[in-house]
Amino acid sequence: MTSQQETSIVERLCNARSPRNYFDWEEQEGYYITACRASGEDIPQLIDIVRKWSDPEWLSSESGLDRDLDGIDLLPVTAWRTLADLKSAAAVQPLIDMLCELDDEFDDWVSEELPHVFGKIGEPAIEPLVLVAQDAGTQEFVRSIAVRGLRCVAKYHEEARNQITAYLTEMMADSTEDSIQFNTTVLVELVDLRAVDAAEAIERAFANDFLDIGMMGKWEDVRQALGVESLGLEMPRDPYNSLEDLTKEVGIGIFSTQPIFMFGEIDEDAEQAYYERAWDLFSNSNEAQQVIDSDGELGWFRLLLEFGLNYLGETIDMMTVASLTEFVFEYVPRKVSTEPEAADSIVFELTKFWEYLDRAFEVPDAKSIIEWLNTEGVVGRLKSELSDPKNFGMAKSFFMSGMDAGYDMTSETEMAEFVEAYNNSSLPSNNVSAPETTVSRGERIGRNDPCPCGSGKKYKKCCR
Repeated sequence: MTSQQETSIVERLCNARSPRNYFDWEEQEGYYITACRASGEDIPQLIDIVRKWSDPEWLSSESGLDRDLDGIDLLPVTAWRTLADLKSAAAVQPLIDMLCELDDEFDDWVSEELPHVFGKIGEPAIEPLVLVAQDAGTQEFVRSIAVRGLRCVAKYHEEARNQITAYLTEMMADSTEDSIQFNTTVLVELVDLRAVDAAEAIERAFANDFLDIGMMGKWEDVRQALGVESLGLEMPRDPYNSLEDLTKEVGIGIFSTQPIFMFGEIDEDAEQAYYERAWDLFSNSNEAQQVIDSDGELGWFRLLLEFGLNYLGETIDMMTVASLTEFVFEYVPRKVSTEPEAADSIVFELTKFWEYLDRAFEVPDAKSIIEWLNTEGVVGRLKSELSDPKNFGMAKSFFMSGMDAGYDMTSETEMAEFVEAYNNSSLPSNNVSAPETTVSRGERIGRNDPCPCGSGKKYKKCCR
């Protein structure tokens, strides 16, 4: 871009308002034609400038540019806006090619502006956009931009509405489970176009669980928005919901209304609120009363909650059979100071807790977890693991030795007596003191605290 003519178009583009300060450009007809003194003769150069957007290093690699010009870094954006005002049919395929070359699906300039560029160009953009949108081999974000471009064509060119609605309805009818986000984009645009003729295809996509209810709600919500009747198809019991997945990732769930996991760390206030709400709800349930009637107290479910957050990074909503397996057969035998005879009580309380979660909240993996807890051999294996000294870390070994010697190791006084007796014994050893961290039911260990096994590592990094 070193010729006088190309420099001239650059200067004219930079004379227009910077895209950073001009957000409603698409509502102003012909602004860039006037501001840039643009005409059809400029289209080839404008297309060349637009193509540069797919190269993140384009500005630094260009020679002969005055980098002090206002808006020079957004020159391709100004160029595609100008092409839109010129309604350049010749720009459609180069714009699509540039879009397909992008690596960044979160490019806001592209995702927010190109649909309007295609929309203002109008009818010449329809067939190329349909080809891109229907191509399952194209990146999903590119296909979604193409669909939004089609809706914008209908917005700016009313005469194309029926044609575009028919294309989008066909895409909805052909939806598959491999393209849920794309299918949902098609749904959004069909609802925006009030495409009542697409109702049957939409309902069938909902019934097949091919849509994201976190984006547009369930079929009943969409049906009411379109003002249509239902075919009465059976809907999935647990439909795909990206919003629910996102809330789970930050720790929002049935026992937590605020994010627990923030920037890789645990919010302690939200963590305590999570434990307290879980205790308040479960302890007042019929299932909890059965545990109290049988064992006299609750506590193992609380330890499971703490293990989930601090060890796995999971709330109860995210736990699976694998989570329970690790808790029962690895964490409890290694970290918790309890007798092998407690195995029955541990499994019984956990079973009742998950029965409560299934009844009250229909937690997705509750039934499979209950089935696993009721499997023959779980209690027996837990007893065996609790009896095996090889599973004991330093803290637990110390704790269990005191219990075996007849001391109440939950009492500071008796623990001190055991330490003194141990140091005065004939066993060859250096004087010892009680480990700073022992684990018993209901006692919390932070994920960044020293591991009680004595390794010196953080709890979250040890004994896995």
